[in-house]
Amino acid sequence: MVILIQGAMDEEIDYLIRVFNPTIHKIIKCYDFYIADYNGHKIIISLTGRGLFNACISSQLAIEEFKPNLVINQGCAGAHKKDLSTSDIIIGEKSVYINNFKTPIKKQNEGSNSLEWIPHKTRSYSVDSTLKYIEIAKQIECKNKVKVGTLGSADIFSKEYDRIVFLNKIFGEDCEDMESIAAFKVCEIFNVDRVAFRIISNNELTGEELDKSTCQEMQHFVKKFIDKL
Repeated sequence: MVILIQGAMDEEIDYLIRVFNPTIHKIIKCYDFYIADYNGHKIIISLTGRGLFNACISSQLAIEEFKPNLVINQGCAGAHKKDLSTSDIIIGEKSVYINNFKTPIKKQNEGSNSLEWIPHKTRSYSVDSTLKYIEIAKQIECKNKVKVGTLGSADIFSKEYDRIVFLNKIFGEDCEDMESIAAFKVCEIFNVDRVAFRIISNNELTGEELDKSTCQEMQHFVKKFIDKL
């Protein structure tokens, strides 16, 4: 089985590189891929870079080059619900694009208010994970609180309380990341199985500040997931 594991930042793949000990480092069009053999699987660890464009481009390059059977998009995310805390893990049953809006008409000097923006929900992307991999992930035992939920994804880093509540009311997402919907859309087009995991690194609704050390815990979860395949 060929498995592509994606992370946007060095902090989201460093443990995986240590534990899988890749023997090949391949650069394709400036994107880094680390290739390892593990328990009969070929593991491709991809440093996608941050944001939708990077996730889209690196996903397509990886799928065309390595022909993965499964893509795992993983990393940290900001919570969009009060009942989520730092280190909680979301198994993404789907990823939803949360930045597709039309603004109301405002004349010069009338300002702007994002809480008045109108969602293009019918045109927003929403792509499901592959069900069988959600079921496998649900069986993983770990110290973290784990739940199945919806990932919100866009090129935004929301830190405004009212804006987060507004987005959650419209899209119902548990958290916000900057890559999963792009990776999922490419997988859907190429008919590749996919699943996404996100660990909560901050919650603006409760005042929990950004903690990138949670990325290590996320990677431990991914390793356990690989061991169950």
